[in-house]
Amino acid sequence: MRDKNVLVLGLGRFGSALARKLFEKGVEVMAVDRDYTKVQKLADQVTYTAQADMTDEETMRELGINNFDIAVIATGSNIEASIEATLLCKDAGIATVIAKATNITHARILQKIGADKIIFPELESGERLARVISGSNLLEFIEFSSEFSLAEIRVHQAWVGKNLMELDFRKEYNLNVVAFERDGKTLINPNPTTLIEKNDLIVLIGKSEDVDKISNEE
Repeated sequence: MRDKNVLVLGLGRFGSALARKLFEKGVEVMAVDRDYTKVQKLADQVTYTAQADMTDEETMRELGINNFDIAVIATGSNIEASIEATLLCKDAGIATVIAKATNITHARILQKIGADKIIFPELESGERLARVISGSNLLEFIEFSSEFSLAEIRVHQAWVGKNLMELDFRKEYNLNVVAFERDGKTLINPNPTTLIEKNDLIVLIGKSEDVDKISNEE
């Protein structure tokens, strides 16, 4: 099985931090931006760099974007560009497209046109997203501060068939359950008697160290 390769479009503070950290973790990274200065700064810190317009279909095709497993649309201030780049990446057949949003409306548009994951720059850390991408599971992780985080994780096999009262996440893991995702639908503030099913995703909030601990358990 070959290693993941990631396309990062937009090299602001967030995109640059993400690209560098992914490369440090052994991920093949192509970093793209229209600004030559930004591209040059990363030239020796990622696998490949390219000065290009991410909304230009022909240019993106020449860069071989269809060969990438994951694309991160790291520009957010130019909403039109982020939408066009997201569409180009989805049309190119990239399996996972992660797009940065500046507000809820922007996020909804990106989701409707096919973005697989939405991230918010005010809450998401480029380095944290790099750890998520380079890991085995690609799930939502939002770091509110250095201390508290919100995470969406796959349910553990031992939880299946049990409810929240039985599992008592607050006592057992020092975390609070705020939602389930089941069959593509999100259940906010789930009933404590709701039984956990095999393919559920569960959304937890608490201290980052506790979130990391439960995320690494089987």
